[in-house]
Amino acid sequence: MKLILCLALGLVLLSSGALLWKATRRASRQQTAADIVRDFHREDIERAKKQGKKEVILPPAIDMPTPPKSLDELLRNYGLLRVKVLDTETTVSEPYADFKTWYKVEILKTLHQQVKVSAEPFPFEVPSRLLPLLPSESLLVMQGGEIIVDGVTVVREFSTGSVVLIPREEYLIVGQLEYGGKRISHTGRGSVFHVVNNRLMSGHKEHRLVREIEERYGNNLDNDPKTLKDLLERKTDASLNHPL
Repeated sequence: MKLILCLALGLVLLSSGALLWKATRRASRQQTAADIVRDFHREDIERAKKQGKKEVILPPAIDMPTPPKSLDELLRNYGLLRVKVLDTETTVSEPYADFKTWYKVEILKTLHQQVKVSAEPFPFEVPSRLLPLLPSESLLVMQGGEIIVDGVTVVREFSTGSVVLIPREEYLIVGQLEYGGKRISHTGRGSVFHVVNNRLMSGHKEHRLVREIEERYGNNLDNDPKTLKDLLERKTDASLNHPL
């Protein structure tokens, strides 16, 4: 009887120790992120505190420009994915206090299947709170985010190639699945559309890709793109047969 009680007590102590270790590790990670930001932006944070401000705004990271591609060109290697945002977390990495916002998304529907997905493992550490990933789930990573340091919210504005996603909202993404489908890369703001009541919303009409997606779907995912394409071709033929 005493042996059973000792074993039970030992299991309880081990379980409590594991929980305490996990909580301590999580707090350590959060503190490490705050330490990195504090060390790198100490003057900005101290200045804000002296002025009674609760926020420090940092300029966005600089994205390397990429030549624009048509939708047909992209879909040779990319997929067309409808996703829903499930969760989000911001991390900061050394040595330059790089802010990254991680979005955990569920792939609701694949409108265009990517030809091939690499099976390489992740080359970087993923926030443990976003794991594990189910087969239908993936990650999006954006440059930017915010961290609270000593009561001051330090905000790194999102880069020109990043998009701020809203939790529990849906999006259409021209994206490339990587690392066994566990990460989705994209080509910038023009490749991400907010989906509201099946309608496509984008504030970046200057992008060629935005215009082509809108033409193909008529801004509505209820539309069949093949039907729309046939309709556009008929309109083109009609205009050629009956010039103004």
